[in-house]
Amino acid sequence: MALSMEEQRILDEIERKLAEDDPRLASRFNTFGQHRLPSTFTSARARTVSCLVALALIAVVTVMMFVLSPMNRHSSPPPRPRTPAASTAGVGSTTNTSFVGH
Repeated sequence: MALSMEEQRILDEIERKLAEDDPRLASRFNTFGQHRLPSTFTSARARTVSCLVALALIAVVTVMMFVLSPMNRHSSPPPRPRTPAASTAGVGSTTNTSFVGH
């Protein structure tokens, strides 16, 4: 919504009085809404270094998650296969070998 000529003149007068009374506050209002990057990230080299550090950190976290995951089976020995003869001779066997020959 556009201001009328009179409203615009009043607003300009208020801004001028504010700048005279408190120049520091007026400068803060003038820079309000202007997003600036910190000076450390303005150079291309700083951005490149920060990206590389971020990628290295992501890689380290990924490797640590893999190493410490509960699904990691690399440290336990593989299970021994069962032989069919050993599994059927144990329970319910009626063959008694201690009385052979008597």
